[in-house]
Amino acid sequence: MEEKLQKLKEILGEITDLNAAAALLGWDQQTYMPPGGAEGRGYQLSTLARLVHERATSEETGRLLEDLAAQADQLDPASDDACLIRFAYHEYQKQTRVPAKLVSEYAQVTAVAHEAWAKARAAADFKIFQPHLERIVDLRRQYADCFAPYEHVYDPLLDDFERGMKTAEVRAIFNELRPQQVALIRAIGERSQVEDGFLFLEYPEQAQWDFGVDVITRFGYDWNRGRQDKSLHPFTTGFGIDDVRITTRFDPKRSFAALFGTMHEAGHAMYEQGISRSL
Repeated sequence: MEEKLQKLKEILGEITDLNAAAALLGWDQQTYMPPGGAEGRGYQLSTLARLVHERATSEETGRLLEDLAAQADQLDPASDDACLIRFAYHEYQKQTRVPAKLVSEYAQVTAVAHEAWAKARAAADFKIFQPHLERIVDLRRQYADCFAPYEHVYDPLLDDFERGMKTAEVRAIFNELRPQQVALIRAIGERSQVEDGFLFLEYPEQAQWDFGVDVITRFGYDWNRGRQDKSLHPFTTGFGIDDVRITTRFDPKRSFAALFGTMHEAGHAMYEQGISRSL
């Protein structure tokens, strides 16, 4: 069993490396890549997505997971190895139901769509992005159909982020919260409003940057294993626990946008930086 488990970890390591390479290309697209590079970047990401899918769904990977799943009762159910086998087997069973062509096409389409979204945002013209969004929704529906029948079309997509959770459960949570949220907002609206004019004064971008950096440095963000750059929308991405990057955006008259973006993404990043090296 130990030999097979080690081989599985080697395969998963290769998949992780390929995904890290794709993430690096995605980070570059949203920070420094010239807009004209979108189509080529889409093909590059498409190729990597196909390679990841082929490795993850190969006969070798499947045989290993079948054998290990059958022997998993020899392990402590709460051990790292037992959890790894369960998670990897679940992912394998999902990915083998999805055609490689659909996976690669989605990577290519979303890469090109990002640049269209950036143009639409700058021009305040949704029509620029609309056909790309329609294509993305269509591809997501095709993905969901790989797992039919389902209770709700979103269930297969939700499972990618919250394994085993159903759309009905999410609705139940928000149905419980909504009346209380509405009542709270109304109560706040009926009170005298605070003076928030200072939030809308014009502050130099460098001053906003420096303030945000100081705040997250005090939070504990490790700059030796991370960096911050500008993007149209803040995000966090990592290529390993020793390279976890964040971005933020700036608005001269809404200084809190940069500060909140920086703090929020630093929270994601410090979680990633804090993962045990044993994992």
